[in-house]
Amino acid sequence: MRDDMFEVIIERPRHAHWAGHYRRARRMDAKVDVRRDPDAMLAKIGMKRSAKFGRVRKDLNENLAPLRRYLEKQVNRPWDKVWSEISEHLSANSTVQQHVRDHVGDFVAVVSFIKDGAVWVTTHYGKPQLLSESLRKLYVDPRTGILRRNKHYESWSQHHRKIKAEAAKHRATRMREIGTNVQAHKLDDNCWWEVRLAPILVKTITLPGVRGGAPFHYNQPDHFADVVRSAKLSALPIAQLYGRDGVYAASKRQLSKHEIDNLGLPR
Repeated sequence: MRDDMFEVIIERPRHAHWAGHYRRARRMDAKVDVRRDPDAMLAKIGMKRSAKFGRVRKDLNENLAPLRRYLEKQVNRPWDKVWSEISEHLSANSTVQQHVRDHVGDFVAVVSFIKDGAVWVTTHYGKPQLLSESLRKLYVDPRTGILRRNKHYESWSQHHRKIKAEAAKHRATRMREIGTNVQAHKLDDNCWWEVRLAPILVKTITLPGVRGGAPFHYNQPDHFADVVRSAKLSALPIAQLYGRDGVYAASKRQLSKHEIDNLGLPR
């Protein structure tokens, strides 16, 4: 491992580094607001609302690619030796270097064990998880202590594409699009239903300002009654049930055997 690894990883400037001192950031600063408009000054404001209205927060912006490449080159080596090299160049007494050491767990499942003939690892929160379901590229073989590559590894994009494809495949067995905002659903009663969809309306809520301050606006879905969910014909979330967001079942009608055959739906 190179001696300046921690410097390479943190070489990028932090997110919002341009904000500088908080009075130069876009925050609700009392002195500035009073000079601009004394009548618009709020008597008090909560921390979350203040952050939402303006304060720019600085975040770390590490370049972890060098650490990932280093770890991938150590495959088939004893993990104890690899960790000794990391500890030699990254001191736990340095806050910045310890932060880099903490990122090792993003790529390597260090804690692993055998259960029922399968390899298990632990998540960042200490929960047991099958290696085949882990999203970490490397793991320490519990039998030999050797750093190995996870042959089941999938990137985040691959994982989400797989989940999306599986959801679409399952939806195809229970739902068909038969018209604009009209779908055929095989619901939990094992019957086919014609479901007509309608958009979920959104209304704007306006709250008065505190002590004469500017009013606060936010949007929320208007009240709607989904006839499929109300009849307890499906427990799926609305977006998963209909394959899209922002709609609900306004009406439903059970399909006859003749209609099912005409639509080519499986019985």
